[in-house]
Amino acid sequence: MRTARKVFDDHWDALMTGDMDGVLSDYAEDATFIRPGGRIGSGHDYISQVFAEIGASLDGFAFEQVSVTDDGAVVLLEWRGVHEDGRVANGSDTFVIQDGTIRQQTLAYWVAPS
Repeated sequence: MRTARKVFDDHWDALMTGDMDGVLSDYAEDATFIRPGGRIGSGHDYISQVFAEIGASLDGFAFEQVSVTDDGAVVLLEWRGVHEDGRVANGSDTFVIQDGTIRQQTLAYWVAPS
């Protein structure tokens, strides 16, 4: 079984290559995704919709990991994205990973104007 860090690393790689099947395979069937403003849902269909929304708002950004903090089953990611037009996105995600799958994820990010 993959460790929490291995699940996270595979998840990041799938995201960076646009492999949505790989991204979704990292989540448990009933995984919960939490965003600011009370936006909470679960399951692969909901998570697919979230990634479609995120993809639309962050299209054209190049991403990098600022820091990854791993405490066993919990991984905290701070990330940054830069768009060719000069806009910068900053965000953080928390992943709760159990039994080789993501069970819960939180995401908050913001985009600064150019």
